Amino acid sequence: MAEVIVAVGEQDLVFDVSMDDYNRFINETLPNDKVNPAFNLLSRTAKDIDALKKLVLVDGKPNGMIVLQMAGVVVVDMGGDIEISIKKPKSSPKA
Repeated sequence: MAEVIVAVGEQDLVFDVSMDDYNRFINETLPNDKVNPAFNLLSRTAKDIDALKKLVLVDGKPNGMIVLQMAGVVVVDMGGDIEISIKKPKSSPKA
Protein backbone atom coordinates (compact mmCIF):
# COMPACT_ATOMS: atom_id res chain seq x y z
CA MET A 1 0.00 0.00 0.00
CA ALA A 2 1.30 3.42 -0.93
CA GLU A 3 0.59 6.44 1.22
CA VAL A 4 0.12 9.49 -0.96
CA ILE A 5 -0.22 13.02 0.44
CA VAL A 6 -1.94 15.51 -1.83
CA ALA A 7 -1.86 19.23 -1.00
CA VAL A 8 -4.89 21.17 -2.20
CA GLY A 9 -4.38 24.79 -1.28
CA GLU A 10 -3.65 24.77 2.45
CA GLN A 11 -5.28 21.35 2.97
CA ASP A 12 -3.25 18.10 2.99
CA LEU A 13 -5.16 14.93 2.20
CA VAL A 14 -3.67 11.49 2.83
CA PHE A 15 -4.61 8.48 0.72
CA ASP A 16 -3.67 4.83 1.31
CA VAL A 17 -3.77 3.31 -2.16
CA SER A 18 -3.16 -0.35 -2.91
CA MET A 19 -2.70 -2.01 -6.28
CA ASP A 20 -6.19 -3.48 -5.84
CA ASP A 21 -7.58 0.06 -5.38
CA TYR A 22 -5.84 1.19 -8.55
CA ASN A 23 -6.97 -1.85 -10.54
CA ARG A 24 -10.56 -1.37 -9.39
CA PHE A 25 -10.36 2.30 -10.50
CA ILE A 26 -9.17 1.26 -13.97
CA ASN A 27 -11.82 -1.46 -14.25
CA GLU A 28 -14.59 0.99 -13.27
CA THR A 29 -13.52 3.63 -15.79
CA LEU A 30 -15.76 3.70 -18.85
CA PRO A 31 -15.54 5.78 -22.02
CA ASN A 32 -18.41 8.00 -20.85
CA ASP A 33 -17.66 8.03 -17.10
CA LYS A 34 -14.32 9.14 -15.68
CA VAL A 35 -15.33 11.38 -12.77
CA ASN A 36 -17.27 8.84 -10.70
CA PRO A 37 -14.56 6.15 -10.76
CA ALA A 38 -11.94 8.78 -9.84
CA PHE A 39 -14.14 10.04 -6.99
CA ASN A 40 -14.68 6.45 -5.83
CA LEU A 41 -10.91 5.83 -5.81
CA LEU A 42 -10.32 8.95 -3.71
CA SER A 43 -13.24 8.15 -1.39
CA ARG A 44 -12.14 4.54 -0.83
CA THR A 45 -8.58 5.51 -0.01
CA ALA A 46 -8.90 8.88 1.80
CA LYS A 47 -7.99 8.84 5.49
CA ASP A 48 -10.32 11.84 6.06
CA ILE A 49 -13.37 11.41 3.83
CA ASP A 50 -15.09 14.51 5.27
CA ALA A 51 -12.16 16.75 4.32
CA LEU A 52 -12.16 15.24 0.82
CA LYS A 53 -15.87 15.84 0.39
CA LYS A 54 -15.57 19.47 1.54
CA LEU A 55 -12.95 20.06 -1.16
CA VAL A 56 -14.50 18.25 -4.11
CA LEU A 57 -18.29 18.23 -3.75
CA VAL A 58 -20.38 21.03 -5.21
CA ASP A 59 -24.12 20.75 -4.55
CA GLY A 60 -23.51 17.14 -3.54
CA LYS A 61 -21.78 16.23 -6.80
CA PRO A 62 -18.06 15.70 -7.45
CA ASN A 63 -16.33 18.61 -9.19
CA GLY A 64 -14.83 16.73 -12.14
CA MET A 65 -11.91 19.09 -12.69
CA ILE A 66 -10.66 18.79 -9.11
CA VAL A 67 -11.42 15.08 -8.76
CA LEU A 68 -9.60 14.12 -11.96
CA GLN A 69 -6.57 16.25 -11.08
CA MET A 70 -6.36 14.74 -7.61
CA ALA A 71 -6.81 11.17 -8.84
CA GLY A 72 -4.14 11.80 -11.47
CA VAL A 73 -1.67 12.97 -8.83
CA VAL A 74 -2.43 9.95 -6.63
CA VAL A 75 -2.00 7.49 -9.50
CA VAL A 76 1.25 9.04 -10.74
CA ASP A 77 2.71 9.16 -7.23
CA MET A 78 1.87 5.57 -6.42
CA GLY A 79 3.77 4.48 -9.53
CA GLY A 80 6.98 5.62 -7.90
CA ASP A 81 10.08 6.17 -9.96
CA ILE A 82 9.44 3.46 -12.51
CA GLU A 83 10.65 4.50 -15.93
CA ILE A 84 8.96 2.81 -18.87
CA SER A 85 9.92 3.40 -22.47
CA ILE A 86 9.75 1.73 -25.86
CA LYS A 87 12.89 0.59 -27.58
CA LYS A 88 12.95 -0.02 -31.27
CA PRO A 89 14.66 -3.21 -32.34
CA LYS A 90 17.99 -2.87 -34.06
CA SER A 91 17.64 -3.40 -37.76
CA SER A 92 19.20 -6.56 -38.94
CA PRO A 93 21.35 -6.50 -42.08
CA LYS A 94 19.60 -7.76 -45.17
CA ALA A 95 21.01 -10.96 -46.59
